[in-house]
Amino acid sequence: MRLRFILLGLAAFVAALLVVLPASWFAGALPPQLGCGNLSGSIWRGQCSGLSVAQANGQPLRLDTLDWQLHPLALLRGRLQADVSIAGADVAARGNLTVQSGGRLTLEALSGRIGLDHARLAALPSGWSASAEARELSLRFAEGRIQQLGGALLAHQLRDARGTAFGDFRLEFPPTQSPPFRGTLADAGGPMQLKAQLELNADQSWQMQGTIMLRPGAPPGLGGALDQLAPADINGLRNFRLEGAAR
Repeated sequence: MRLRFILLGLAAFVAALLVVLPASWFAGALPPQLGCGNLSGSIWRGQCSGLSVAQANGQPLRLDTLDWQLHPLALLRGRLQADVSIAGADVAARGNLTVQSGGRLTLEALSGRIGLDHARLAALPSGWSASAEARELSLRFAEGRIQQLGGALLAHQLRDARGTAFGDFRLEFPPTQSPPFRGTLADAGGPMQLKAQLELNADQSWQMQGTIMLRPGAPPGLGGALDQLAPADINGLRNFRLEGAAR
């Protein structure tokens, strides 16, 4: 009982410190990949405006604001946990972030959107664009790899460099505690009918296989683009298989 009261007292003390300590005091503790124009509020509940996040391609991701609210009691379990939200010109997201020792990072209930092009997603060919959306996405990183995954990712208004519209797509993973992660990819309307299975393995390799066919009224040049993926049978159906690695 005495130990319990001591821990409760420590938790109350830590919570009080987080409430009153200005967030600006810790500006120098930010990692070099992050830049913040202005810090306001407290460590417990604060905001960074003018946030920039360094990326591998040399073009930083710039956001208008990052808001957070820490969960003080999580500190007693050796975790840094916070509800976070970000906003920018074509970015908006919110979710729960947990950071643990050993570089373990967990995102839960992540929902939001972001505009994508080749500068933000190297896997997207130059000139292509889309709007990506996450819905109740949960994932855990450890040792630079995904250890837990669940939720849905949507791509809206996928277009190539010539402006050809490919439609909308949905990738969904059932909650899974360890790899391999098996998800379903399907169209959500547009000129193509797509059904595929995607598997992500522990070594970050992936395989996708499924079928795709054009719907009536599809842009004339779209068939030629799909011929590079797989030939069509007499009914216009294409069976395809792709594989690669997320490095």
